[in-house]
Amino acid sequence: MSVLNPSPTGLQPILTPQEHHGPGNFITKYIFSTDHKIIAIQFLFTTLLMMIVGGVLALAVRWQLAFPWESMPIVGPWLFAAEGGQISPEFYTMLFTMHATVMIFLVIIPILAGTFGNFLIPLMIGADDMAFPKLNMLSYWFMWPAIACFGLSFKYAGGPAAGWTSYPVLADLAQAAPGSGTAQTYWLLGVTFVGFSSMMGSINYMTTIINMRAPGMTFFRLPMTIWGLFITA
Repeated sequence: MSVLNPSPTGLQPILTPQEHHGPGNFITKYIFSTDHKIIAIQFLFTTLLMMIVGGVLALAVRWQLAFPWESMPIVGPWLFAAEGGQISPEFYTMLFTMHATVMIFLVIIPILAGTFGNFLIPLMIGADDMAFPKLNMLSYWFMWPAIACFGLSFKYAGGPAAGWTSYPVLADLAQAAPGSGTAQTYWLLGVTFVGFSSMMGSINYMTTIINMRAPGMTFFRLPMTIWGLFITA
């Protein structure tokens, strides 16, 4: 934490930063880190990986739209042997659902809030870290159970196919669409983990902005970026 020490003139306190992240080992410093900068990097690289996954799903969607009756190259004969390598209508619906799910819940939300929030909030308000470093760490690691649940949903009936909004008629009735049973349950668990991650980040961001601003930085002196992150939280 930063501490206030009297200045040599005795007229105004000055802020002296104190290092609170010990050297530690590789595990505590780079994997289960409580440093907001490392957590921001973790969010960044994880979302970039998920962006590649979402891009591959989008490519498959566009292939089906462009060449609906042709075999998908490379993976078509392996994934869709019964259909002659062509993407089935049911699998296309699943691709559309999971592409939107990955891009919204595993890319847009984490990279905008997790990456930029962790990088910019302490830097722009004069804080040395977030208000709750361990909660900040958990907000990142709760993303991985979500990724696992979304991945497991592919195992059952080809994955959820009710859209990223989980349209109730398709999501509730197993006969309405393939994957509306167990696959949709895993999808819902994944969204729940993303929700917990977002709530932990929101609590951290709001508390940090309200309570850890530099001396003299009122709310009306906050940068617009911080206002945007505060309102988002």
